[in-house]
Amino acid sequence: MSLTLGYFSKFPAAYKDREKFIGEVRFNNIHQDIIKDKIIIHASTDKYQQEMEIQDEIIHLNSPVKVFCTCESFKYEFANAVFRAGSLLKSVNFVRSIISRPKEKNQYNVPSGCKHIVALARQVIKIKPKRG
Repeated sequence: MSLTLGYFSKFPAAYKDREKFIGEVRFNNIHQDIIKDKIIIHASTDKYQQEMEIQDEIIHLNSPVKVFCTCESFKYEFANAVFRAGSLLKSVNFVRSIISRPKEKNQYNVPSGCKHIVALARQVIKIKPKRG
């Protein structure tokens, strides 16, 4: 079972100190593709790319989602925990590499998004999907 859009729209208590960094996130581009009963959101900042797969026909807080970001914080702090929670969106090779990573920064394996994913989730909640 995947985590929800609402879950990714805020930081868990263990990471609430990161809220102050949300204002730093500036998206250059956000666009969506609708494929069958899924909405795929592609976004980018100056340095990183984000992707969110909403496993629903409409966007709402309870929509199950899978997420991915190319930033180091996501890859080394959160991808392992997000994978274990069933919400990682990317290839098997990436999954194999994160499972063996040390958990020094996220020792309790709390699933969360990086600041880019949290900011994107907040933007996505405002988007109305465009049907083909």
